[in-house]
Amino acid sequence: MKISQNTKTKRISKILGACSLLVVLGLSATACGMVESFGRQTADAWSVTYEVSVTGGTVNGIDDVKYLEAPTRGEVSSENAVGEVATTNDPAKKRSATWQETVMVTAEEEAGVSAAPRAGATATCRVLLDGVKEIAAVTGEPGKPVECAVSTPAFAKK
Repeated sequence: MKISQNTKTKRISKILGACSLLVVLGLSATACGMVESFGRQTADAWSVTYEVSVTGGTVNGIDDVKYLEAPTRGEVSSENAVGEVATTNDPAKKRSATWQETVMVTAEEEAGVSAAPRAGATATCRVLLDGVKEIAAVTGEPGKPVECAVSTPAFAKK
């Protein structure tokens, strides 16, 4: 049996049409991914400083430290558990020390820090935008863990 030229042409047209459709669908999916990626890369994000100060009792460190940060710009905050950290003594205040960490948090996402002071110490946590503007502060009971959590604000619209 011999296939006519017209039948061959129809088959080739169908194959080319199907391939074209797959290419268009593939490019569309890639374009959507690129738009989403671009949106994340240009999302508003804050420089957030977490600060935990301890006074009284044992101030040479804090335990069970956890904080939230965005892995990359535009992403939801995720927890970073660092455990035990050293503190820096405050020369102006006797039996007082502080630990700080600066991270990135996407605008309108959760920022937070928690820590446990050592024996007899009282911990105070703060969340600062750009290292200056306090948006959360909590002082715990002596020897008890402390936690500060807050949503970061949106950036002002221009």
